[in-house]
This record gives sequence, C-alpha cells and structure tokens, in this order.
Amino acid sequence: MPEKSAIERYVKDIEWIRGELSGMDGLCNPVMGIRDWDDAVAIRLGGKQLLASIDGPYTKRLVMKSALIHAATDVIVKGGRPLFALDTLAGPKSDVVEMVASLKRQAYALALPILGGNTKMEDVEPSCTIAVAGEMMIRRPIRDSGARHGDVIALLGEPIWGTQDERLAKAKVLFETWRAVLESGARITSSKDVTKGGLTAVIYEMSVKSKKDFKLNDRLPCHLTRNLDNFIFTTPKKEFVKIAGVCRNKCCRLENIGAVL
Repeated sequence: MPEKSAIERYVKDIEWIRGELSGMDGLCNPVMGIRDWDDAVAIRLGGKQLLASIDGPYTKRLVMKSALIHAATDVIVKGGRPLFALDTLAGPKSDVVEMVASLKRQAYALALPILGGNTKMEDVEPSCTIAVAGEMMIRRPIRDSGARHGDVIALLGEPIWGTQDERLAKAKVLFETWRAVLESGARITSSKDVTKGGLTAVIYEMSVKSKKDFKLNDRLPCHLTRNLDNFIFTTPKKEFVKIAGVCRNKCCRLENIGAVL
C-alpha cells in the first residue's frame, strides 16, 4: 500500500474521534471544546478561563531533549500562560530515572512545574505523556479557524531542533516573543503550533476550518512536512508590521510565508 500523506495520517485519520465525542461539550459548555477540535481546551473556572492540553506518548529520545516544550506549545499558542504539568511515565526503572531527570531540567528552565502524574516501571518501551494546564492571558483563545481574507500567513520562531540546551533557548525566545505580541494588542486571527505533519497538515487544517484558501510563497524557509514546533499564525497586513517590530526587539525570527485568499 502507498504511504499515507501527512494530511491523511495526522488529520483525516483521527477526525472520527471528534464526531464520536462531540456530545461531551453539552456536559460542561466549554469556551473551546471537542467540537472545536483545536490544540487545547478552554473552560470557564471561577471567573477565569482555564486552558488544558495533553500530548504524547513521546519516545524516550524526545523526552531526553524537549518533550515538556512540545507539550506546553498547545497552551501557549492559544493565548495561555502554562501553570503546571502532569506526566505519565512508562518503561524500565533505569529509563524512567533518566526521563525524570530530563523533565526536571526542562521544568526548571521553563518555570513550568510538574506537580504530579503516574508511573509504570515495567519492561515496556519507554514513553511519556504530558498534560499542561494554564490560564488565558487574553480575553478569548486564539482559534485555528479564524483566518480572514487578505491576512498574512506568518511563521514565528526558529524550529525547535538541536541539543536540549539549544531547544530550551529557542523555546524561551519563542514563548517570550509570543507573549509580547499578545500584550502589544496585535490582532491575531488564527494560530497553531507546527507539529505532526509539519506545515502541510497544519495549513490544511487551518484552511479547511477557516473556509479560506491559503497561498504559500514559492520559497519557504523550511521543509513542508517536518515538525518545527514553532508557531504559525494569520494576521492583517497592518498588524504584521506591528508584530515585526516586536520580533525585532526580541530578536525572534518572523517569516511572511504566504497569504489568505
């Protein structure tokens, strides 16, 4: 059989779950729930909005580099500030010990505490799943479905690749810049982190949900199907100029990669 495309594998093959669980929103009336099928969930809680997301299972290789970074991006890109994380670890004790040490280092570097979780020390393939909870920094979450005609399609931050130290440094610049962009009041119409399936899968999903065509530039700064773990967003042209100024001040990479038609 031919290999599945990134869109089929990471988007279409799991769409049935959305339909299967769509009735769940009626139990708690979330701000952003299963029917939205976005990167995180948002609910009202005590006069505030709580954001939550879960990701994994990550292989030990990724846990030893940057799993906590990747888990946090789903909350941050929607406009949230991560408050804490929970993890589920599995594998032989020696692997679990190494993964805990790596996650501890990442948690201190990101100021994102891991406050609990579950651990299974057995002779199974080492893995880790991480849930992150946070609070909204802005009035409402930035959905992946709000792109407007004429918007610029922008890519923010360096790809989160390299050694653990390199990944942590790039992530901190990305997260601090995104927060500064939001605090500037710049209008972001849609946003998403570039993970499974790369730009190909992410842009397809944003385009379909926004009911708009996305036109990419002929020359792009990255491979279309590789995980970048930085942020893609859409914004009006005038706002892009404002955001570019914020990014220059923060020494954060910003690329205009296309337009919404």
